[in-house]
Amino acid sequence: MNNQIYLILFWMLASCGMPVSSLSQDKTVSVISAEKSEWIGGRAGVRGAVYTVKLKKKNNSVVTVKAFRAEGNTIPFIQNNTGSTIMIRGNLAYKNNEDLKTADQMPGGAPVENPVPQKLDPKDNWIEYTIKGSQTLYKINISKFTPAESSEEPAP
Repeated sequence: MNNQIYLILFWMLASCGMPVSSLSQDKTVSVISAEKSEWIGGRAGVRGAVYTVKLKKKNNSVVTVKAFRAEGNTIPFIQNNTGSTIMIRGNLAYKNNEDLKTADQMPGGAPVENPVPQKLDPKDNWIEYTIKGSQTLYKINISKFTPAESSEEPAP
């Protein structure tokens, strides 16, 4: 009898004590893949990355992505839905903090300097979304982005 009271008391405290965040409870969406492709622009010092995340819906719910964060940066994105797959694609452009010179301004035989690395937080990756008919905002974490090779031909 005494053990039953403790068990009931434990169950009540465990179920009522702490509210559970809705940001981690939804199982409607799962991550299929997350890729990152780096690019270099046509002007010196201009570069960036394209982030592509594929999500899978587990039912016929209408999912709307509200925010996309990759490597510590808020990324502008587009969302495409095809059947049960949702594709999120965003582009982050940045400039190096070094002196930007064009090729004709560089003295002949000048060494090529390594670009200043972009400061990134590889663990700050997530997508926030809503499901049609609900005002609740859900969040799904992305463990990491896999480097992806570009399928485009390099410019001459």
